[in-house]
Parts: sequence; C-alpha cells; structure tokens
Amino acid sequence: MAMDREGFLSMRSLSYVNELLAGERELDQNSVSYTQLSRDTNAAFADFARLAMVKDLHLLHLWAASLNTDTQSIPAEDMNSNQFRDWLATLGLGRTLRMYDDALHTEFEDQLDDRLQKLMEVANEEFNKEEISE
Repeated sequence: MAMDREGFLSMRSLSYVNELLAGERELDQNSVSYTQLSRDTNAAFADFARLAMVKDLHLLHLWAASLNTDTQSIPAEDMNSNQFRDWLATLGLGRTLRMYDDALHTEFEDQLDDRLQKLMEVANEEFNKEEISE
C-alpha cells in the first residue's frame, strides 16, 4: 500500500476496505474503522458538492483530462503506477454508478450504458465517414 495516496480515503479507511475485500474483516457499522470510512466518504461527497457548484465544470472532462488513453489495453500487472491509477479511476466511475443504483434503487447505470453505446455508434459513424472522404 503506497504511502503517497491521492485518493480521498485515509490510510485507516483504505486499510479497512482492503481487509473487507480480502475477507479478513466483516463490515461492522459499530467499528471505529467504519466510522472513519463514513467520515471520509461524507467529506468526498462534500467536495463533489463544491465541484458541482462551479459553473460549466464537467466531471467527465475532469476525469478524462489526465487519463492515459492506452491504459485499457495493458494488463494490470504490467501497468506503472500512473496507468494503474487511471485504470482504477475508470473502474471506480462505473462502480460508483452501481453503488448509486444499489443505494437508491434506480437503473442509472443501465441508462448511462445505453447512452454511451449510442454515443459510440455515432462516433464510429463519424469516424467511418472521415475515412471514406479521405
């Protein structure tokens, strides 16, 4: 576990989550670690609320601005730390939508998937038109 973290989780929360993922602990809402994780998550939501108040700031543009485009084609074990961070960010975006849907009993993830699929189809059509005209 790297000591120079860029994420919003404290080292205590990150350790707790890693232990949950490894099956070494169970989710316990009465534990100090759960309380810290809750605080970290609430602080992250507060930060996102501040971001949302900035006029014309587009979250997907922010996310994509530092993204390494070839990250998706490299196996995780061959990635450097920046590529791995980008891969986790991409994965995290999708998982965040799933957590949103699970918490609020919505189907936003499916709707976004449909919209992204349509967008990819339009982009492919435009790309094909450009290839034909060249």
